[in-house]
Amino acid sequence: PGDLNALERKLRRNQLRGGTAAIMLEAIGPESGTRPVSAEFVQGVEKLCRKYGCMLIFDEVVTAFRLSPQGAQGIIGAEPDLTVFGKVIGGGYPSAGGLGGKQEYMKYLAAGIQTGDKVKKALVGGTLAANPLTALAGYYTIKQIVETSACEKANANGDRLTAGLKQLIEKYNLPFVAFNQGSICHLETVGTMHFSINWRKPWTIPAVLDQTAVRKNEMEHMGSAYMAEGIVTLAGSRLYTSAAYDDEMIDEALRRFDRIFKNVVNLEA
Repeated sequence: PGDLNALERKLRRNQLRGGTAAIMLEAIGPESGTRPVSAEFVQGVEKLCRKYGCMLIFDEVVTAFRLSPQGAQGIIGAEPDLTVFGKVIGGGYPSAGGLGGKQEYMKYLAAGIQTGDKVKKALVGGTLAANPLTALAGYYTIKQIVETSACEKANANGDRLTAGLKQLIEKYNLPFVAFNQGSICHLETVGTMHFSINWRKPWTIPAVLDQTAVRKNEMEHMGSAYMAEGIVTLAGSRLYTSAAYDDEMIDEALRRFDRIFKNVVNLEA
């Protein structure tokens, strides 16, 4: 991950087979930044896309209108050709998701009766597509996010939570890692994040799978401890803060984490 040289080698090989249509990535790293990448890497990917003539597509389902009104791309300083959006653009109403991008690409999309051999456009639509109520709710939600500086407040809460988690990790001398990208907070408690599988040596694969089983078992224990304290996480390692939280709410969450961490014991494989 994060290897521009390896990516360029792949793009160069693809040129011999007709080229690469597009590169799609989460701008802060896979799984909402669980495996973070640097801004320099993303900017490097953009340069490679321009060099080899392929589109750059950002998955901002999680980061759009969360990290900033311009999403992750506004912070990183990259300019994708297309961006995929998620539920936030629906303002909490059903049937929400979207695609946006540069006019030179979006002009090839059509809806309704704008199709046929003469139009030369791709039909984009569905039973629940372009719901007017959802679109209106999304518009005013995003407008409210901008006008109330919601991203900045949510990010500040994420910084406060992560700083507190780091202090608790140090307090109890735990082999945990806490980090955040604004309001997206990560608490890794299971050690190894990457497992290497050598497909040329298939007899080694069972040992690797055993390691993943240990990770899963530990995550289940930690997840149960979080739930017992009323803390809801995603996959036992990810937390999201919002503009609705205040300092006391964050501090109360940290007090609950404190009670959890002081009871952590070694989990044998």
